[in-house]
Amino acid sequence: MGLSSDRETISISGLGDASLKIALSIQKPYPQPIIAVDSDYSFELVLDKINSLEKLRQKILESSYQTVN
Repeated sequence: MGLSSDRETISISGLGDASLKIALSIQKPYPQPIIAVDSDYSFELVLDKINSLEKLRQKILESSYQTVN
């Protein structure tokens, strides 16, 4: 996990359970929606309405499939 020098971007490596749980745990107390984007830009998800690891995984798969032609 890394924080940009301007403190506006948090980078979390990987799509494993630990990485996704970190993203959800950061969103939970944060008052504004956080946007999750992967390095290939195959998905862009707003995390404030996603409340479980399973739902986040499902949204990633749905978004990824929609970008494939």
